[in-house]
Amino acid sequence: MTFNLLNSLSTFTEILPVEGIENASELFNIQRILGFILIGFINSLLMIAIAPKFFRAMQQCGYKGAGYYKWLNKRDNVYLTRIVMLSMLSVLGFLLVNMAVSFINHPLIKYSGFLVYFIFLAVYFRNERKNKPKVPLVLTKRIWRMIISFVLLTTLTSVLLILIVNLIAMPFSSNLLANFRYAILCLCPILVPYLVHLAFRVNEPIEKLINKRYFDACKKTLQSRTDLIKIAITGSYAKTSVKNILEKFLSEKYNVLSSPESYNTPMGIVKTVKRLNDAHQVLICEMGARRIGDIKELSSMVNQDISIITGITHQHLETFLTIDNIIKTKSEIIKDGFNGKAFISSDNKHTLSIYSSAKCEKYLAGVKKYKNSFIYAEDIVVSENGTDFNIVYDGEKYKAHTVLLGEHNVSNIMLASSVALKLGLTIYDIISAISKLEMIPHRLELIKTSQGVNVIDDGYNANPDGVKQAIGVLKYFGGKKYVVTPGIVELGIEGYKFNHEVGALLASVCDGVILVGRGGSLHIREGLLSKEYPTDKIFMVKDLNQAKEKIKEIVKEGDVVLFSNDLPDILE
Repeated sequence: MTFNLLNSLSTFTEILPVEGIENASELFNIQRILGFILIGFINSLLMIAIAPKFFRAMQQCGYKGAGYYKWLNKRDNVYLTRIVMLSMLSVLGFLLVNMAVSFINHPLIKYSGFLVYFIFLAVYFRNERKNKPKVPLVLTKRIWRMIISFVLLTTLTSVLLILIVNLIAMPFSSNLLANFRYAILCLCPILVPYLVHLAFRVNEPIEKLINKRYFDACKKTLQSRTDLIKIAITGSYAKTSVKNILEKFLSEKYNVLSSPESYNTPMGIVKTVKRLNDAHQVLICEMGARRIGDIKELSSMVNQDISIITGITHQHLETFLTIDNIIKTKSEIIKDGFNGKAFISSDNKHTLSIYSSAKCEKYLAGVKKYKNSFIYAEDIVVSENGTDFNIVYDGEKYKAHTVLLGEHNVSNIMLASSVALKLGLTIYDIISAISKLEMIPHRLELIKTSQGVNVIDDGYNANPDGVKQAIGVLKYFGGKKYVVTPGIVELGIEGYKFNHEVGALLASVCDGVILVGRGGSLHIREGLLSKEYPTDKIFMVKDLNQAKEKIKEIVKEGDVVLFSNDLPDILE
């Protein structure tokens, strides 16, 4: 029965001949080329199952080719290691199986090696499905266009590989060599990350045209809403926190629309504006930057009435190169003829310098008091139940309480309060709104587990100042204290310095430190050891899943665990 089935499929050998091809006309037969294309297409569909992690990396890098390649070329990139192993095992398995069945005299038997390829792919897919990404791939229209280009490019690459190996083998028409030639397709997984990048490059001109159309439509919509109060927020940190707090405050009086989550790119603003309707009275847009000119581009889209600068630190120094470039970029939110109101943090030396040079109507707010402070806080007391403090405004003191943890959250509240006061809310409206604030997800979010463990999720905090503030919060909790962190990323040449400082700080606070990956975490380890921190309290793990397993082993009821700093999937 088996041989009858094989005989019925014997015409398949007309597409992928096993026997040696003696001339080019035989190889480039139309029917055979169509068969090659079919095989290439099937192979591209298999490669799609490998590609999502690389599409996700491209998406997380903001569709920046340089950032994607930097991640790809990291020495400890486990994704590359896995696909190289997959390819090598598949090629070896293909060759061994074909040798083992070479005594069977039927053409299709010679393709048995592909069964090994499929088995290894199935095992690979199964293992990858167990690794749940922290930030999943978002299947946007842009990603779908990249997937289509990827399929076409992978199909073409597969066909070219088949043609090349047949052309090379043509002078050697032995059946033994012919039996092995299609093992070349088993190497395709190695090409996947580079084909993803090629798909990105091929699509780039089209994406620029599409984005321009979206940006122009967004500008036109905002220009038509002369009644809308437009607010823009930028800074190296606390953008999302201030945005969320301000939205809560202004919602006491206005119908507010704000950019969701951490949407702070041009397309993020476009998506936000698409949700705008006639009932909305206030629009709050978060603005992020990695390069000089990014904030200028975003400001030109929004043309905001109010600009907020939260704080400036060395975050993204890897792309900005110098702190002066970061200051210059964040200052773009109040440059180029900006004639609105600027609200600037008093708790950062760089924002203070921006305040001093600003030519527009400006207000200073925060925890620290200066002679020009519009509003500030004092008598701050942090506990497991939140933070109590006094607001000083217009010469009077007002008591306030929030469930948010830490002095830096009070600073964020003061900055948002200054805007709310200028937009017509009373101080009593704001105090009431402060008491109703909820924990901001992944930003010093306190989670009490059923096992009696306090978990502080600060996983979306990724700047030196914020990390130090988060570590400082630990001292207000009882029980043993543990920190999980990969170190601070995107600091360029300053990375060693700041991560070393974090390590030294952790040594004085923590009963155990779980270091994720092998980037900034290694520098934190050096900082710990410089303070003679016990090595048996330092745990090195490769990813977040391993970190969680280690926590289960060592943490007990009453302890506190701080997930500090961003834990991106591309570290896993």
